[in-house]
Amino acid sequence: MNKEICKTVIERRASFVPSLFTARQAEILERYLAGRKLSRTEQTYLYSAIKKKVDALGALNEESYERGDGIIRERALKTREMLNRLHKDKAFISGTFLYSKQYNDIDIYIISNKRKQYHKGKEHHIFITESDLRKPIFLSAAKCSVANFRIEEKTPIIKRPSFNDLIVTYEMAINEILEDSDQKTLRDIIFEYRLQTRREVIDSYTLDRMTKEMISRKKEEKIKEVNRMVKEILLHAYSSRYTYLELIKFLSRLRKDIESLTTNDNLIIYRDMLTEVKDECRRAESRT
Repeated sequence: MNKEICKTVIERRASFVPSLFTARQAEILERYLAGRKLSRTEQTYLYSAIKKKVDALGALNEESYERGDGIIRERALKTREMLNRLHKDKAFISGTFLYSKQYNDIDIYIISNKRKQYHKGKEHHIFITESDLRKPIFLSAAKCSVANFRIEEKTPIIKRPSFNDLIVTYEMAINEILEDSDQKTLRDIIFEYRLQTRREVIDSYTLDRMTKEMISRKKEEKIKEVNRMVKEILLHAYSSRYTYLELIKFLSRLRKDIESLTTNDNLIIYRDMLTEVKDECRRAESRT
């Protein structure tokens, strides 16, 4: 029987008696906590009626909220144990620990007044504010999670990426495909594509499945799909005039790089796709 809950009942007697415990039950609990000898009748009463009520309060104290698909049952139980250690902190656990046999660390998001993060063994503690749950990256994690509080989903704050950041991400994704590396940047492309073109925040489990499916494709298919997604992002996120002017400058520098380098397969892929976008933006501008 949880003695901490028993102590809370006695300390807050006015809140629990007589609404949940009778005065006699509270008296027996108090004698039990003090280590006083109980009669056989009192012991029977303690471990039948009183214990059931204390256990029920314990179950409420350990309540958790599970969201999303693909969560492994054993991991969900382990997650609840970890959340109970956080006591009164509002927190949720997300990431590959919940749905993947192999994982690097356990992402523990804790609602706080200040932002910070640190590692403790395999646990990655990430402190975020309540308002951060409107940011797509944190909302994606919360959509597939186990929490010790009910997460109220609010309208996400969707901002377009900077033009340069998007181009750099695109270049990294193509390079990783050509080099057959871990191809982690595909995840960022997929996430940004759904966010910018569909205004949709994908939960982390769905994003993980989509990324693995794309990685399993042939190299040419992956390049074609990345080109398609980035092209749509460019056409949706920025005005056609802005994109056209930025691409003129970028393609000018790119042509010089292609001429000066002997190994330039990746540069040619950038040039061909971005030229398509530039030409489409020029046509759009001519129609206005």
